[in-house]
Amino acid sequence: MGLPVSFESVYSRFLIKKLIMKKNSRKLKYKGYLFFLFVVLSVGVYAQNSTNNNEKEISYADLVGKLTDMKAIAELPEPGEKSEMWSSYDRDSKIDSAGNFIDWAANIDGLEPQYIRKEGENEVLAEMEEPGAIVRIWSASPKEGKVKIYIDGKEMPVINESFIDYFSTDIAAFDFNQLVYETSARGYNNYVPIPYNKSCKIVAEPGWGQYYQFNYISFPNGTKLEQFDPQLKQEHQAALAEANTFFNNKLGSFPYASDDFEKTSKEISLKPGEKATAIKLQDAGAISAMKIRVKDRDSASISELLRKTSIEIKWDGKEEAAVWSPLGDFFGTSPGWNEYKTLPMGMTEDWMYAYWYMPFSKGAELIFENKFDEEVRLELEIKHEKINKGIEKYARFHAKWHRNLEPLPEDRWPDWKLLETKGKGRFVGTHLLVWNPKGGSCSLAGPGHYWWGEGDEKFFIDGENFPSTFGTGTEDYFGYAWCDPSEFQRAYHSQTQDNANMGYQPMNRWHIIDNIPFQESFDGYLEKYFPNEWPTQYATIVYWYLDPEGEDYLEEVPMEERYGYETPYDVFRKEGVVEAESLNIKENSGGWANNTDAFANEKLYNEVSGHKMLFWVAEKGKENMLNLRFTWPESGNYTVYGNFINAVDGGSFRINLNGDSLGFIKTKSSGDKLEVKRKKIGEVELNAGVQELKIKREGTEDTRETLRLDYLEFVEK
Repeated sequence: MGLPVSFESVYSRFLIKKLIMKKNSRKLKYKGYLFFLFVVLSVGVYAQNSTNNNEKEISYADLVGKLTDMKAIAELPEPGEKSEMWSSYDRDSKIDSAGNFIDWAANIDGLEPQYIRKEGENEVLAEMEEPGAIVRIWSASPKEGKVKIYIDGKEMPVINESFIDYFSTDIAAFDFNQLVYETSARGYNNYVPIPYNKSCKIVAEPGWGQYYQFNYISFPNGTKLEQFDPQLKQEHQAALAEANTFFNNKLGSFPYASDDFEKTSKEISLKPGEKATAIKLQDAGAISAMKIRVKDRDSASISELLRKTSIEIKWDGKEEAAVWSPLGDFFGTSPGWNEYKTLPMGMTEDWMYAYWYMPFSKGAELIFENKFDEEVRLELEIKHEKINKGIEKYARFHAKWHRNLEPLPEDRWPDWKLLETKGKGRFVGTHLLVWNPKGGSCSLAGPGHYWWGEGDEKFFIDGENFPSTFGTGTEDYFGYAWCDPSEFQRAYHSQTQDNANMGYQPMNRWHIIDNIPFQESFDGYLEKYFPNEWPTQYATIVYWYLDPEGEDYLEEVPMEERYGYETPYDVFRKEGVVEAESLNIKENSGGWANNTDAFANEKLYNEVSGHKMLFWVAEKGKENMLNLRFTWPESGNYTVYGNFINAVDGGSFRINLNGDSLGFIKTKSSGDKLEVKRKKIGEVELNAGVQELKIKREGTEDTRETLRLDYLEFVEK
């Protein structure tokens, strides 16, 4: 690095003077030069430091490095750091100047246009000022309409592609299948960073799709980010490829660049009711990895053991724990042992692991307690290092499990408190376990709320008047969509059980590059439309970093609230029938068909088997055919019955089985009420094996006609 220009010119002039100095004055002149050199160098260094502080440069490779940098998120945030989101949340939700919450439960997040403003026919979806980067793009239904990203006031967009192509690896900038993907649970995600230095505007043309989220991070003023080129320079390609390769081949392994950490292993046996310190570290340092194996693991009792055994971590000799959680929940899934891998957390066949960077200045203490009725044997392995300098720049890791905190005022409904904390730090994620045995709709929540995952996330930072993160649905926050209960695992999110939205739903979301910094406070909520008595019950563990003097209000949860809290419910099921939700939809010639998550109205739950149905909205103005398949185990002659739900928008349908016409069914109700009717369809001879069922809409009237089929019943003649 060269010297400051002002010093170089002064130094040149000094050398010229030095050549003509007289010998008898050389010492005096030399001393004067040394003093002058000291002053100018000091000014130069100060100027250089000022430049570094106010004009920090971030290369694209450095920005991409934040995708996997577990150590950086433990650092206290600088003033000016932010993490926010633009989304298609319902704009009817407002907070007026007096602080009143207006239409706070509004829920038309994507069923009508939700944007900042229109420019001609186009919609402005997002606008950002200050240096920053888009770090996550999500959608439930991206389409062919173009979405344009303009940066730094330029007239030409840096990206101008169909929105669906933002989630395709066919584009060079997005050709990284672990950063750009659709989950098996139907959510579209893109984690390729797109930086800008002054501003960013995202504009969508008509036909872009339905639902969007753009998460972005902001840097302190004066930060300079390397320009983004969607064609990708070689070094940019290499940086993204490195992260993609790690997520593709090494997810679940130690994510730190260096493995120069000390390893401490310990086995501990806890008798029922026993609490003991397993590992105690001294002085200043940090834990970078924690792995725990449950020895003599019994699959029949593991759920109870993991919930009744707790982990507690204390930093710096403090009496209050910064970490407290049931053991299994701490590692990001429950109930029981569910194998999955994400970047910071996971469960393998043998180990539970956590790779959070956890600094401390005056020691650390890992404590375990057994409230299970049998002995618990654990094998522990941690990696840790000493920190000789710079411990003051780090926050302390916090993680707390809870279920129901104090309720909020009525005008805040349906907000459910996730975390409220004060101080300086970063929010880095949550594990949420939903118990929802009934599934489906719930009129207790008000009209239009047909499943538990409608609830948006709302994050208020540093006392802001309106949340800078306002989501579009709980499943959207966790990176999937359309209430799809399928299991998936990716670096930053996962869903570890699939119970068809009727039972447990465990899911994770980690904020790594998109961690949410706060200088004074973090107040985070999820909307919870379904009440506990439905029963829809939540349990969560929240993860965040907090300065050593910050305020953590969460406390240990008593055992009676920790295990066995779920309100039981037995779902009505008709034995020996073919459930319509199990039918395989092979072809639909028109309209919209759904049988994976189509729930009947809650008032019919005692009559509708499994609460679900095949729901077909036939296309207006044309004949429609729905082709379905199922397997029947025994050959014979049968009378076929169907359990249908008649409704005011019902229609007329002809049913054909294996090429034979069975009969003609009408599903229009006599009034405006829903009616469950068991109807004889016809008689048929079946051979065991795969059966083909065709349902045809009769007529071409320009009206909406629906078919709601609960099950088929075959009675042997």
